[in-house]
Amino acid sequence: MLSLPDPTSIRKVADWVELCLSTETPRFSKAQLNSAIDLFSGTEPSETFLSDGWRELKYREHLYRYPVFAVRERSIERREGIEISKEYLAFLILSLYGVRGTTRDPGKLFERITNRAIKKYLSGNSLVFGWPGVVTEGEANESQIKRKIKQVADELGERFVEAPPARFNDRGVDVIGWIPFFGGRSSQIVLLVQCYAGQDLRGKVAVPLDSWYQYIHWGFNPIRGFAVPAIIPERDWHEMATDMGLLFDRPRILNALSADTYDAELAAEVTAWVGEQLSELQE
Repeated sequence: MLSLPDPTSIRKVADWVELCLSTETPRFSKAQLNSAIDLFSGTEPSETFLSDGWRELKYREHLYRYPVFAVRERSIERREGIEISKEYLAFLILSLYGVRGTTRDPGKLFERITNRAIKKYLSGNSLVFGWPGVVTEGEANESQIKRKIKQVADELGERFVEAPPARFNDRGVDVIGWIPFFGGRSSQIVLLVQCYAGQDLRGKVAVPLDSWYQYIHWGFNPIRGFAVPAIIPERDWHEMATDMGLLFDRPRILNALSADTYDAELAAEVTAWVGEQLSELQE
């Protein structure tokens, strides 16, 4: 059985149920969930805790375009005929256990997946700004980051002004999306997105738009966004949107991908990483 990292957290329990339903069991009853939480915590959960977990899963069910699970009165069941994507499993693993693995960088995989979702959501263009070739501490110099930002400005038809000091690396931006007009001129919708594959969202700083206004003279100022593999809690949604900009959490990214064209190379890398992680977690 997959381990439950924090049996006292409603969010972690709900993530764990989603992952177990996708990989190990087609059904969970309330009694089974009660026993599982007792096993991992050493304490039987209260009826209130179980009810809150049930409500969280019901809330999540309606966020997915094609939910993997159905929440009944006394059980949660895997839906028949629904394909379980490797991206969905990858997001659940990241949300539950954090960034893991040494053979592949799951943070970079998440950026590439998010890039596909943003391109589909905008029905426009997008690129991964921080991958490949992001400036690292050992090779940092002003010309590298200058070249990267100038390439972005040129591709978007905007006016390059200056580059940040190399120590700022990608300056909080992992994915850039935009909706171009025919003719390639500036003054268009541009989205600067920070991707965060970690678990603790506390203290995360939004994309510094004022700084980006210095690097590129935009015809129309960009907006910022924030992407995570977790589900942002309903109680935190408004404040996080206010602080971080346009939000892309697990359901929003997966819903966009459900209508996306297939990227065989990325899919193979995600599949391999998920396989490695599940093998380790199920040992």
